[in-house]
Amino acid sequence: MARKPRVHFKGAVYHVVLRGVDDGPIFKSVKDRRQWEALVAEGCQRFGHKIHGYAWLKDRAHFVIEVGDAPLSKIMQNLSFRYTRYFNKAHDRNGPLFHGRYKAILIDPDKYLAELVRYIHVEPLRAGTTKKIDDFKWSGHLAYLGEQETPWLTTERVLGGMAKTTKTAIKRYTAFFKDGLKEEYRQDLMQGNEGGRLLGDEDFIKKALKPVKKAPKPATLPQLVKLVCAEEKIKEAELKNESRARRESRIRQIITYLAVELEIGTLTDLAKRFNRDLTTMSRNQRYFREKLAEDAELSKKVKAYRSKLVKS
Repeated sequence: MARKPRVHFKGAVYHVVLRGVDDGPIFKSVKDRRQWEALVAEGCQRFGHKIHGYAWLKDRAHFVIEVGDAPLSKIMQNLSFRYTRYFNKAHDRNGPLFHGRYKAILIDPDKYLAELVRYIHVEPLRAGTTKKIDDFKWSGHLAYLGEQETPWLTTERVLGGMAKTTKTAIKRYTAFFKDGLKEEYRQDLMQGNEGGRLLGDEDFIKKALKPVKKAPKPATLPQLVKLVCAEEKIKEAELKNESRARRESRIRQIITYLAVELEIGTLTDLAKRFNRDLTTMSRNQRYFREKLAEDAELSKKVKAYRSKLVKS
């Protein structure tokens, strides 16, 4: 029987699992995990998706991914192909690394996101990978506690649902996490319903399976830069100089954010275009996204630019 196609729409949230072929290892060293995370980070910038939680075990990887316009299949194919190529070369092997097709369950984030993030972050302990979860560096748990910086991990949605202030949210997450330490295998979070593709009530499944309209075609990167520079009354050359002036920095951040969101440019593309350090730009984008959520005026401006760029 042919597999049913993945359900895709912008904002869809999935529990994704990639397993090693024949339950073999997909990570053999710290270097492997770092290379994997570099590809994960690059993918977030390239395809505009968010990762809300993760755990890298020796023989499998768990993520919670919220997609943008790019479908999950494109994201996972790019990641698995590039990492397999690296792994095979690094360990002098050939052939597939992962066990067939990745497993993905579309979840109702309003009901299951926090529980799924907790479940995945406890998985290294449940699987016997570590004896003390606070010592395990290869999951999103320490970042949620504010003890580890992971720029490509999005914690705001889960923590924001727990409290308005970061300090209180972390405190409540910590208590919530401890409540799940003894949680056993969750068939719903691992198997879903509706043929193993979705997890949610009837209303959620009905909405998820409803056909969506084809997304409008965005403009090109040069058109984006030209538009923003014209509106801000600045020349592109001024964005390429060594100045760290706040105004120029904010304009670069706006252009970079829109380029990645509209999939018309990657962070690497923008770093080269503006003569900037890639790591710094990545960190700045995280701060910019946080500022965007807090600053109504800035959000309004960015939305206005986006509406002008997207062609129907």
